[in-house]
Amino acid sequence: MKKFLALLLCLCMILGLAACGGNNDQKDDSNDGQQTATPPADDKNNDAEPAPEPASADEDTIVIMAPPVTGDYAELLAGWITDFQKDYPHLKVEVINTSWDDHSSKLSTMALAGEAPDIAEVSYGAIGTYVEMGVAVDVKPYLPDGALDDYDQNALDYMTLNNTLYGLPLYLTIQALGGNRQMMEEAGVDVEKVQSGGWTYDEFLTAIEAGTKDETYGFVFANSGVTTADFVSIFGVGAGITANFTDDLKYAYTSENMKNLLAAVETMVSSGWMPNYAVEAGQRLVMLETGNAMITGKAMPLFENNVNKNNAGIATGEAVDGSIEVEYAFLPVPTMDGVTESCFGTVDGMIMLRNNNSTEEHLKNVGLFLNYICSGKPVAETVNQILLSCVCKSGREAQAGADLGQDARNAEASTRCIGIVKAPPTGITSEQAANAKTLMDETIVPKFQALLAGETTAQALYDEVCAKAVELFGADGCEMGFIQ
Repeated sequence: MKKFLALLLCLCMILGLAACGGNNDQKDDSNDGQQTATPPADDKNNDAEPAPEPASADEDTIVIMAPPVTGDYAELLAGWITDFQKDYPHLKVEVINTSWDDHSSKLSTMALAGEAPDIAEVSYGAIGTYVEMGVAVDVKPYLPDGALDDYDQNALDYMTLNNTLYGLPLYLTIQALGGNRQMMEEAGVDVEKVQSGGWTYDEFLTAIEAGTKDETYGFVFANSGVTTADFVSIFGVGAGITANFTDDLKYAYTSENMKNLLAAVETMVSSGWMPNYAVEAGQRLVMLETGNAMITGKAMPLFENNVNKNNAGIATGEAVDGSIEVEYAFLPVPTMDGVTESCFGTVDGMIMLRNNNSTEEHLKNVGLFLNYICSGKPVAETVNQILLSCVCKSGREAQAGADLGQDARNAEASTRCIGIVKAPPTGITSEQAANAKTLMDETIVPKFQALLAGETTAQALYDEVCAKAVELFGADGCEMGFIQ
């Protein structure tokens, strides 16, 4: 009997050790995400909603760089990160806040050093630069299953080069002009007619001449540093240059249309209707709010909110010093003779970038957060402030019923402008895109400042652009005629 009990005890110990070994193996599998325990069929928690599965259970840090997409974007982003971490507590998100003036240069510098953030806000025209650097990431393998079904295809196309998707869109924005409705009417402008049907360059020049008075310019545009590119792009559309390249993929800023555009700038500045100095991005809206400008650019629908907030601050002392009451009017860009009216539209989005610390598991985590901030409630909260519609289904659902407080005439004008946006041609290579950005940053932008100051002529600037473009694209790669 004692022998039997001893044998029974040994057998129990052996079974116990085997069971312990099995638990350790299961724990290891669970840690690397390959296996999870399955509860019995009658488990009381069997009907509970499963928790979201992270790309990796290991702790990780995601870095995002963002300019002030909206006035309070940094605060909004902090709130979204908190919500995101409720589902993914092992993922930390660090934010690099930038200004619009230093965002592009800071991002490029970090990318060249192998220290790019994991996610960065860019306009579609800058994507080619990061592809050429070798740091842009094809996002498709790293997004949650089915994520791309949420987004509008035309918006995804803007984030695509060489048939590769490098990020997700935040919004399709239009950029045009904004003005003081009362001042314009006093200058003889039928504002509602302009908003509903557009206007010619001659009509625009007549208006800003009439609107130029003591201490008030008829027209002011943000054209300091990199914002010069905005002027060339936005007014270029009115001159018939709807993208960096024509439909047959020739560089467009060597066309006769560009020569006409530069001549128009020369006329506005030499006549005193437009400042002969560089205007900072924030300064031009202040000049509208203080009555020192009748029409400003670049302007987006969201600026109506900025002006309304400043109007409200006049009584409380929180407005810009010297502010006057302004009834804001969103305006199309004037159209030159011989071209079809259009509006400059661009997709701004978030791209994924590779850095010295990137791994496959890390990029999966980045893809989770990228999709989170570009869809649903986060993107709806962003786009509502910009007074635009979301470019994804989940965002539009989150927008439903929101009262944006926009003037009906401005809303109709912006809707009309969205309808005449012409998307860039397909087939542009990353090399073409990067070369176009180089020419803009290194030739057009600095030389444009000289044109404003009267230190060069429209013809001389045009000649320099053509010479540099031929170096980059070849004579056959440049459009030298007129684009209709």
